[in-house]
Amino acid sequence: MYLLLWIFFVYAFLGWCTEVSFAALTSGRFVNRGFLNGPVCPIYGVGVVIVLFFLEPLRSNTFLLFLGSVLLTSLLEWLTGFVLEKIFHQRWWDYSGYFLNLNGRICAEGLLVFGLGGLAIVYVLAPILDNQVRRIPGKALVPVSLALAAVFVGDLAYSSVHPNEGKGITDYQKAETEEEGETEDAVLSCAHGRDHYRYLSGRLS
Repeated sequence: MYLLLWIFFVYAFLGWCTEVSFAALTSGRFVNRGFLNGPVCPIYGVGVVIVLFFLEPLRSNTFLLFLGSVLLTSLLEWLTGFVLEKIFHQRWWDYSGYFLNLNGRICAEGLLVFGLGGLAIVYVLAPILDNQVRRIPGKALVPVSLALAAVFVGDLAYSSVHPNEGKGITDYQKAETEEEGETEDAVLSCAHGRDHYRYLSGRLS
């Protein structure tokens, strides 16, 4: 049980680091990614746990392990996006412009990454983490695990009322609206320019 908790928290934190790093590289600034206010993205932790729990028996068959990772993680990501949208009426990610996306919640590129990630987790990362966690004395493992769980539950409760949102996090709809507004303004500006030109031409003729 404690091993699963550590797996969840470690990969939820690493997932958050990945999201923040990618946002920093693309936008040039720090963005606290994810629904929670703390430095974790639970979807990554849950994804790793279900891959290990359900697909460990397939480790001898790389193709089935890859396929299973794609199916499980895609279902998790789609359902998570659906639930968040229904509850909060906002999106924390949007793949609408990506190849083979489904409702903007999952896309082919992401599924490929998750499939390869599933292989890396089962064959490399999970065994390393398992060895490291087993080295932690039981007297320290239990209280630290419970403390992490308590902090996570507290963050989850707080974020359910005050979710992490804003620019670079949940502003996809806002960005689309702004782009549409800019396009409309440009069209109106051109139309106004043409009308003004016709008016001057009429006065000069």
